[in-house]
Amino acid sequence: MERIVIYRDRQELQSGDLNSTQEFARTSLDHIVKDAVEPGRGYVGFAVTKTGATEVTLSAGRLYANGEVHDRNETVVIDLFNALPFLTRRRVAIVTFGQSVDTDVQPRDFLIDAEAGTTEPQSVAMENLRRAEVSTVAGVEGPDPSYPTTDANVTVIAYLLLDTTGVVGIEQWAPTQLPNLRAVANRATVLENWRGQISGQVDTLRTDLSALADRFLAVALKNEVVDLTQQLDELRQRVFEPGAYIYYGTDHFLNEEGTNTDHASYDAVVGEGIRFAIAGTQTSPLALLNPNNVFIQNASGFVLPKFSHGLRMDLTGYTGETRMAQYTFETTEVRQLTRTRERRRFGSTRTVCTNSTWWRQGQFDMVLGVFQRDGETWQVTNGVPDTMPNGQRIPNGNVHWVRLTQFWIDVYVEPYWDRVASTATINGQQVAQTFLNSQDGWLSQVGLFFSRKAASGDVTLMVCETGFGMPNLNRVLSRTTVPLADILVGANSGGAGLPSLIETKVVIAPTYLVAGRRYAIVAITTGDHYVAMTNSDNGVVQGTFFVSTDGAFFAGNLVDDLKMRLYFAKFERTRVSIEMTALQLAGGILDIDILNEAITPPACRTDFEVQVNGAWVPLDGAPNGPNLTGLPAILPLRVTLTGTTDLMPGLGLTGSQAIVSRTKTAFTWVGNTRTLGSATTSVKVVTDLQAFDEAQHDATVTLLTGVTLDGTETADVVEDVVLTDGTIRRTSIFNVVAVTTYAVKIVGSTVSAASTFHVAELIEFAQS
Repeated sequence: MERIVIYRDRQELQSGDLNSTQEFARTSLDHIVKDAVEPGRGYVGFAVTKTGATEVTLSAGRLYANGEVHDRNETVVIDLFNALPFLTRRRVAIVTFGQSVDTDVQPRDFLIDAEAGTTEPQSVAMENLRRAEVSTVAGVEGPDPSYPTTDANVTVIAYLLLDTTGVVGIEQWAPTQLPNLRAVANRATVLENWRGQISGQVDTLRTDLSALADRFLAVALKNEVVDLTQQLDELRQRVFEPGAYIYYGTDHFLNEEGTNTDHASYDAVVGEGIRFAIAGTQTSPLALLNPNNVFIQNASGFVLPKFSHGLRMDLTGYTGETRMAQYTFETTEVRQLTRTRERRRFGSTRTVCTNSTWWRQGQFDMVLGVFQRDGETWQVTNGVPDTMPNGQRIPNGNVHWVRLTQFWIDVYVEPYWDRVASTATINGQQVAQTFLNSQDGWLSQVGLFFSRKAASGDVTLMVCETGFGMPNLNRVLSRTTVPLADILVGANSGGAGLPSLIETKVVIAPTYLVAGRRYAIVAITTGDHYVAMTNSDNGVVQGTFFVSTDGAFFAGNLVDDLKMRLYFAKFERTRVSIEMTALQLAGGILDIDILNEAITPPACRTDFEVQVNGAWVPLDGAPNGPNLTGLPAILPLRVTLTGTTDLMPGLGLTGSQAIVSRTKTAFTWVGNTRTLGSATTSVKVVTDLQAFDEAQHDATVTLLTGVTLDGTETADVVEDVVLTDGTIRRTSIFNVVAVTTYAVKIVGSTVSAASTFHVAELIEFAQS
């Protein structure tokens, strides 16, 4: 205490001394509360419960006001019958304020004659109590009533929502509740533990970003690489182009565009080079060996490691409700994208072709050539995904590929594409909330808050990308139907206001969201539902609430946001191995080609492994990959997913294909027929033979001549030059007599199907 009363032996004791003792203690306690606990106003206790149709009961509580502590040690019953609205609804505030009252009246004797010792009894108050008084403040009646205005000298305990029948909603007012120091200490401990866990990663971010920026200064941009590739192609044409010619052309063998696959003798495979034909093959979809694997979750054929729903974004507070039915009823066509694909190819036939770099040239569609399945119809387009922010188009800009001896991997970096898409027509009123996604992750559950729901009308919930900051229904990533029965509202049916708001948790197909991008949650319904709104966390959501006006344009609300919660997958394990059904091929397997939907986020890995001689070996470049020269007829297969508890890869089974094969020991390739404007007497053909070994391989170039290509011309001159990378550049010169029609034919052979080569490029020209 700042002040105390001094008492001495044999000193007169007056009533003022005793009163000062108490007053000094009270004043010191007031200072402690005001300086260290709560300088303004706050309450503790006063829990409000409904105990009758028009009656609520408050538990005991205390009011802290400007350092003073006011007590209410008994329950308080409040009857709100006189505050009920006549026609619609009304909000009523329960408030408390402090008042000092004298209480505990008792009879006490007072001395009126000291000499005679005469006393006189009087009834006097023996306590001075700081009492917390409770009162109500009624608001204005209306269909969507506003909160009543309260005086600055009172403290709001709760807001009640009343209709003509009684109390329909109770909202305990959290902003004025006094926090408990133990709860604050526990929260601080959690934060300190979290800080200790991530400090090692976060504290070095500035250094890491600086180092990354320095490295990027020396990295060429994609558009620079594309331009360089195109210029290189022009330069190569000039180098090989003769001074005078009747025909000149090149073929990089990235696709079958320059190949006559209908020729009777054609028997080869074209794919980043001319390769040996297939002797035997078997195609099957990827399938789980154990569909009941407890360590994974299979959502309609898309597999992720087992996860729970972790809350990542929470829009708190409540400012009112929005009636969805007040907006235009529309018929909207939405376009849903699909997950992109990854392709892995392994085998001795996977010799590296240098011509894979020509995918960047832009003349060839790598996505169509690599990721398409046989018999599948695609929307052949290279639109927004291959466009730089400045508008410049980068051919195959979102494809990452690796070519190692015996192992090829092709990954479409963008998680969703429109090459394979589906459309749907949805009727109803639309509302949407955009948000900025700050971290990579799998959105697995969306929490919505409906303040009222109609008697009918399901809700279609979609996750889509945005364009110009607005929801883009042409790029929908996920679509889920929420049945009417699953829509939750408060226990008081139709109630609006906390705690009547109950979260409706909508589990969606896991949807991968990229960090730094803006997405939208769109709700469409034909029902007369109301959604809760808030303006408490605009800085968290970094988005806008939209309503659709004509099915294409969304009008934005810059003040309020849709009250919602976003949950992302929280994985139990950072590494999971999933056994698949075995690969099989009668006669033996020498080559593996796997194509499936997949998303492998940064810092994660997806590895396919096969079991050879009892050991699991990953499909990898030589010499790390499995040795299949023994031609196993059955190969056990598994997939290993590696990541973190927040981010893991996903694997698609639906629509997947695993092709196992073995090659022949010979191939025959025939090019397109050349019909010349005038007769030629000299044809020169230049072929690049890669992974070619003279001891094991043979390659012969001939010309098929005549209108029906029934004539054969052998080369008069064959010259080989060994390039710096080991490629053999073979030039075959044909001296012919007045030929106007011809086609190039290449026949290759090998002593073993386990040792192959390929023809990487062909340059041909005819002269008069």
